[in-house]
Amino acid sequence: MAQETEQDESDPVVAAIERVLSVESNGVRQLRESQEQGNRLIGQARAEADAIGKRADACISRLQRNYLQKVQRDIESLAQANAPSASHADDTYSQAMLMQAVRRVAAQMTGGA
Repeated sequence: MAQETEQDESDPVVAAIERVLSVESNGVRQLRESQEQGNRLIGQARAEADAIGKRADACISRLQRNYLQKVQRDIESLAQANAPSASHADDTYSQAMLMQAVRRVAAQMTGGA
């Protein structure tokens, strides 16, 4: 048997088969490593995509919140501009008093009641 093993090692066919098996084994190992690396890259890409989505959502939420606050400030500003102020109320009251006074004076000058 030992003699047969020695002959197998020196046989060029056996040596060629061993080289083919070795290359195939290395190819399988490299393929597995490439698949693992590809899976890692896909995982990283998915994590980055999730992070980008979360940042975009936060940015959109902040933009919407800021715009809503601006709209509310604009509404309040318009409401204050259109609300009768104390000075306008005084002007209206003074106008009414002036009109009554004018009517009384006119009535007295014309002899009316």
